[in-house]
Amino acid sequence: MIVFDPQRFEAFCGKLRVDTKELGRIPLTWLGTQRYVVDKIAEGLSNDIHTFVILKGRQLGISTVTLALDLYWTSKCEGLQGAIVTDTDENREVFRSYIEQYRNSLPSQVRSPIERHNRTQLIFKNGSRLVYMVAGTKKKGDLGRAKSVNYMHATECSSWGDEEGFGSLVNTLAQKNPNRLYILESTARGYNMFYQTWEVAKNSKTQMAIFVGWWRNELYSWPADSPEYLSYWDGAPTSDERQWIREVFERYAVEITPEQLAWWRWYCTEQMKGDENLALQEMPPTEDYAFQLSGSKFFSSERVNQAYQYAIQQERLYFRYEFGLNFEDTRFLETNEDNAELVVWETPRTGKDVTEGPPGRYVLGADPAYGSSEWADEFAGNMLRCYADRVTQVAELGTTTWTEQQFAWVIAHLAGWYGSGAADCMLNLEMQGPGGAVFNELTNLKRQAGQMAAGDPRLEAFDVIGRIRDYLFKRQDSIHGAFAYQWQTNPKEKLRMMSTLRSYFERDMIELNSPACVQQFRNVHRQGDKIGGEGRAKDDRVISLAIGVIAWNDWIKPEMEAYNRTYAREMALHGPVRVYNAAERSVLNFLNSQQVKLRGFN
Repeated sequence: MIVFDPQRFEAFCGKLRVDTKELGRIPLTWLGTQRYVVDKIAEGLSNDIHTFVILKGRQLGISTVTLALDLYWTSKCEGLQGAIVTDTDENREVFRSYIEQYRNSLPSQVRSPIERHNRTQLIFKNGSRLVYMVAGTKKKGDLGRAKSVNYMHATECSSWGDEEGFGSLVNTLAQKNPNRLYILESTARGYNMFYQTWEVAKNSKTQMAIFVGWWRNELYSWPADSPEYLSYWDGAPTSDERQWIREVFERYAVEITPEQLAWWRWYCTEQMKGDENLALQEMPPTEDYAFQLSGSKFFSSERVNQAYQYAIQQERLYFRYEFGLNFEDTRFLETNEDNAELVVWETPRTGKDVTEGPPGRYVLGADPAYGSSEWADEFAGNMLRCYADRVTQVAELGTTTWTEQQFAWVIAHLAGWYGSGAADCMLNLEMQGPGGAVFNELTNLKRQAGQMAAGDPRLEAFDVIGRIRDYLFKRQDSIHGAFAYQWQTNPKEKLRMMSTLRSYFERDMIELNSPACVQQFRNVHRQGDKIGGEGRAKDDRVISLAIGVIAWNDWIKPEMEAYNRTYAREMALHGPVRVYNAAERSVLNFLNSQQVKLRGFN
């Protein structure tokens, strides 16, 4: 196994010659961006990580240094089957010429002998080879066919159009070769295949996601005595600049200097012709800005950041469901974060007495997979505890593995659990697409429950069905219009739903406890009347939250306002000593042993 020493690799790079815009052909001396990437690759390899997904801005030198790594790695290792994969034929030729230039610039005593080098491949006498491949910007499906690869450098993956071929190529990658190394580096071009690859790498234990911000390049800074600095630095950042400066510091522990900010303003004004959105795409300060392709952010970045900082501090419990052949066979099990399908921040509350009612009421917003788009693949649900003047997120569903029938069973269980202490739990289900099948199964459960004879052992399980209160939809401009069960999103109603969510969120009337949900808030953009995640950006949890909030707005909020059931008044009510059942006592004992304080239990 090759031992990767960044210092030795840097010495190797110093012997190469590279063409630059400003200084012509010079030795390859590392920029801060290049050093950062190499150090992260070395760190990953030392931890047995062999796949690296690099998200970068433009003109940061990442392709330059990774091409040098291609030559270095394959010349040091015997028998590697490598591939350099570009997006176009033109870039393939550019990369091939760089490899040839690098090799020719090496001193003869350092240069590894080769058998041949042509437009398709470079073959070393040590048995290693580098094949030049083109992914293309259109679907072909043959990328990676009949090839086995244990070294890969893929570039500008965001422009690849051959998704099937990419999957085929990934399947050819070696999994155990000790010298394997896979690098995928790209700028972002919206929420596409590379976005999904990036998201997988962020959450993976066997891959490393590396974001390279422009502020790691020491050249992107104007000296304090330069005309550019004196022209563009006015002594203080703007409110938008303060937001991303704060995010850079919190995420990457890097403090933006006035000299860098002066360069950023110069770049926006003179290079991007004043188009700040385009500048943020080309030179993103954080990974979230990188993927914004069009439209404008729908939610305030500052407000989203505040909500996220609050959410990550909240205690939670993790659960999953185990399904049998029938609804009554469903098991509700505690699990860990990695296997969780349901996250709970607050268990159901009970009230002081029947005249005052329980603290708050509950609404469940539910959005089946593929209800809003072909990329919305999560079965998502949000349970909200409601008052006249605010709602609190108390539980959240999110998984891609269920069927519509199983989603219906979970809805019945969750609505019944939270509706046990209140008069009911309102369900608002997205009926678009697969929602009809979910609603049909809920109807079947209600019919089965109604047909059971007294003493039937299944009655206890089916008791939850009667606690579900259906949302009734009516057009807002209709005076005597007929009602319909549940929610069906159309362009007009989605605009009302999302605008209602934003209004309450920006006014701090929605308490969010889910970091995953808040992260999806960053994906929601508006382009004209279209609101949602761009391309493949996930917004399932935001949509289910919005469906729950619109049910509160249309029905629960007016009802609670009539009795002045505000958050402050409800929380002032002190209920009697709670009696826990066996399952709840087990959870309570676990919480106490872990010294966890969870609202509703402790």
